[in-house]
Amino acid sequence: MAYAEINYGFGRAELWGQFTAETAEKVFMQHANQCFGIRKSIGEFKLLRFLADEQIPEPWSKFDGAHTLLKHGLTDTIVFDEAGEKIKSEWDV
Repeated sequence: MAYAEINYGFGRAELWGQFTAETAEKVFMQHANQCFGIRKSIGEFKLLRFLADEQIPEPWSKFDGAHTLLKHGLTDTIVFDEAGEKIKSEWDV
């Protein structure tokens, strides 16, 4: 698992999942484009921070099948399974 802090042009996001510094942009775009609050706000991609050995934090890691986590804004947290399907959307409480 890896962690990335990303500047996407009109905000910042955090991403946890299976990626490298070289593949972080591709993984970010695949997941961010599924999120209503971020997909129309992507202007660029700048990797601000990369950590190669970071696990998805709790409580999100407890979701059955949690594979990728994307956080942006103050409250939007989305959890995806290995197939890239949302198992917790930005609309879920």
